[in-house]
Amino acid sequence: MKLLIISDVHANWPALRAVLNAEPEVRDILCLGDLVDYGPQPLRCAEWAINNVPVDHLIQGNHDWAVAFDKEPRCSAPYRRLARVTHAHCLRILSKGLRSFLAELLPKRALTLDGARCVACHAVPSSPRFRYLAMDTDVKKWLTEIDVAGYPDFLFVGHTHVAGKLRLGKTQIVNPGSVGQPKDGDPRAAYGIWQDGELILRRAAYDVEETVRAYATPPFLPEDVAALAQVLRTGGKLPDEAAAEAVL
Repeated sequence: MKLLIISDVHANWPALRAVLNAEPEVRDILCLGDLVDYGPQPLRCAEWAINNVPVDHLIQGNHDWAVAFDKEPRCSAPYRRLARVTHAHCLRILSKGLRSFLAELLPKRALTLDGARCVACHAVPSSPRFRYLAMDTDVKKWLTEIDVAGYPDFLFVGHTHVAGKLRLGKTQIVNPGSVGQPKDGDPRAAYGIWQDGELILRRAAYDVEETVRAYATPPFLPEDVAALAQVLRTGGKLPDEAAAEAVL
């Protein structure tokens, strides 16, 4: 069994396409949420998910939930403005049917993969849409999340846009990182592969400038396009962060 594990596509079709092209032999896909917001192509990405990912392998992220119900996604403070402007684009372009589809997704699911007990969520089991928990966070916090999840063999999470793996006891925690908006300094699309019980974290290079050019279609302000482009080109650095580093 070869399973593709993705998260945080964020309406970035060129990045998602690169991942799919890099792994043509996958037999199944697990998507840990956030198909929409931040990127210019939410319609293309949402329609792809509907047609290619089984609904029981498709998790609702905080941005999926926010677009579905026109709510605040509760994202990290530096990205709130960009979330607002792209959220408005999603509301303009996604049909009521697509938003209803996003609304009906679950933020956490129990799965069985090759006989292994798995829990998949967008954030963490105790707060499956919203809580940020980095892989290097205090182990006690992760042990609490494993307890909430019921001590599965594998716990799949996303939301942080940073890939990583952590084994605690019998539980392997896996974050595949972000396909469409990595925040670890590497602009390549991040994802995971499950094959024969082994989990591998991988990256796929894509044409970032193709995504940047696609921002020309929605009515975004030039300064917002510049900020969104900077995040993609640098693997997560907003313009102000880059300027501050230059001064230092």
